Amino acid sequence: MQKIFILFLFFGMWGLCADDLVEYDYELDVYYTNVSAYIDLDKNNEIVDGTSYSEEEIYSSLLLNSFKPNIFLIEAAIHPMGIAGLYFRQNNEDMYDRSKIHGFNWIKPLTAGFEEPYSISFFIGRMLVFKNKEQEHIGKNRAFIGTLVTLGNFTIKDNRAYHDAWSVLEFKLKGTRDKKDRDLDWSFRVGACVHDNHDFANTLYIGARRSSIDYKKSEWSFVHNSAFSVMLATSADSFKLSDAKVMLEKKWPLRSWGEKVSFGLGIGYLYSGDDKYRGKLSDEGIDNHQLIFRPNLTW
Repeated sequence: MQKIFILFLFFGMWGLCADDLVEYDYELDVYYTNVSAYIDLDKNNEIVDGTSYSEEEIYSSLLLNSFKPNIFLIEAAIHPMGIAGLYFRQNNEDMYDRSKIHGFNWIKPLTAGFEEPYSISFFIGRMLVFKNKEQEHIGKNRAFIGTLVTLGNFTIKDNRAYHDAWSVLEFKLKGTRDKKDRDLDWSFRVGACVHDNHDFANTLYIGARRSSIDYKKSEWSFVHNSAFSVMLATSADSFKLSDAKVMLEKKWPLRSWGEKVSFGLGIGYLYSGDDKYRGKLSDEGIDNHQLIFRPNLTW
């Protein structure tokens, strides 16, 4: 923990003092909340404005320039629902046990899918922005491609946190377009996760996510107001499937609540293979099949 904190402090102070700092940004969400600092690596060239690009043109522009990094990003993130699950079980073990109905624990579907309470990430790669005429602040209107390193020192299993200095290395293509009447978000990634705690298996994984909401379309439109995500992981030792996650989410624009307020309800399935855990964690038992239930309010 101390090494991670010192590393974060070093890069954080560098970001605060750097003349090349582009800006800070933050995102609030009940599942993933973060604060980010962007540092310009290519002062001689202005960051490309991709406002006129189609989604396909965004992907091709980033891929063709993926070996010409222009941004360094530092991000600190927390997972509030994951932390809430830890807190609830630690302080209400009897109530947590009584939450089971015919062997089904209704708390797990609300907290499943996030296996760390917080993390620190460092990204280097190519970025383009989408300049919104209605907003001066670019905010989330960015797209990236590059290499991401993420660090943490706890891993969650069954709403319990275990000491584990883990690290992730991944290649990622992601972006967000935040327009006046439509939001589009996508992420494609491939990577590896290494655990210091040998009760957790090291993994190789691939994942994709795409989310869309259109405030002008019918709130019942599944094509325009929905999200999906999928992730597959294998044990780095045996190459057997250790994780599989599929998630579908329906979004409803709440026009009477405001211009850009929506409610989302996600339902998913999480498979955990027998190779995911080792030693005492394997002996504790593994829920091979887990339902995910994820309500969310966005504004």
